[in-house]
Amino acid sequence: MDLNILKAVKIRDGHDNFFTPLRFLFAYMVLIGHAFVVVGGNSTDEPHIFYELTSSFMAVNLFFIASGFLVTGSMLYRKNLASFASARILRIFPALIVHVLLMMFVFGLMTTTMPFIDYMTHPETLKQPFIVLPFIETEMFLPGILPNNSEHNASATLWTLRYEVLAYIGTFLVFALGLMKRRWMIFAQFLIFAVAVPIAYYFGIYEKLPATLQMCLRFGLCYGLGAAIYAYRDKLRFHILIIPVLVVLTSLSHNTVVFEVIGIVTAGYMLFWAAYCILPKLIFLKKFDDISYGLYIYHWATLQGVHHFLPGIDVWALITLASPMAIGFAMLSWKYVEKPALAYKTKFAQKLSFRKSSPLNV
Repeated sequence: MDLNILKAVKIRDGHDNFFTPLRFLFAYMVLIGHAFVVVGGNSTDEPHIFYELTSSFMAVNLFFIASGFLVTGSMLYRKNLASFASARILRIFPALIVHVLLMMFVFGLMTTTMPFIDYMTHPETLKQPFIVLPFIETEMFLPGILPNNSEHNASATLWTLRYEVLAYIGTFLVFALGLMKRRWMIFAQFLIFAVAVPIAYYFGIYEKLPATLQMCLRFGLCYGLGAAIYAYRDKLRFHILIIPVLVVLTSLSHNTVVFEVIGIVTAGYMLFWAAYCILPKLIFLKKFDDISYGLYIYHWATLQGVHHFLPGIDVWALITLASPMAIGFAMLSWKYVEKPALAYKTKFAQKLSFRKSSPLNV
């Protein structure tokens, strides 16, 4: 047993952390959960791993906690709105654009029952970039695809990107308004969500809210926690022995209005212990490419495609076959789309700031 895991963990500056492999793990947790949905044909077919919470639900929450921490750090490090906007736009949209085009003109053509010309000229095909890229609709119900599958869409995960982008816009605005100058200001923004969520449950408001507002509360709480942890990163310590205590506390709060808040705080504590723990034997994981985004956006179509061509496949065989394929697509996305796009962020930031030549903190 490595005794380093018993030591209190502190947040270190720079890239000395396990966020890259952890985000890959979160994306893979979503893949596993969605395999049950593809085979079972209903979102309720995904097994629960902690009360009513599924692996994909918990993984997406962890994504947003990590994003709140890393994106807030990026904003405060850059202190430049154009540089921040450049990095965020290039992180999301080049890979998303390629994904949409591949779903339309490769995946769609491979799985549709419609003739080539009919499919290519169908309004439902042609409108996809105009509704997916602005996140109006994100499931990509392409005409005639996947006739033997229970789910007939090419992308079931892109909807969360809507809230990721909203979180980026929120960070942009609060910085522009000077509301990130003091750490207490950042904590106060998390506190708003931490109070609003239990109040919404207590008065029976949450269930009556539109789904968009429900998700804003859920992801705002997660993202805000990550931001608050960044603000107080030099003050915080994380100890593995506290984790079971928090899990028990979360369990005791089940069926109360504070369950979601306590659960997300517990998840955040576990995340930051795992991200900054000292594990020399696993240090090689820090050098891996960040393919989590590619895995997240391509895994659904991969699962759907395998199930389409092998309709009798069981869930574990589906996971076994689809995993290396989805990881391969993610690696290609990183190498040929995401990484080259990110290399352009300094020039793009200069264009956004309307300055032809001035060094930007990137």
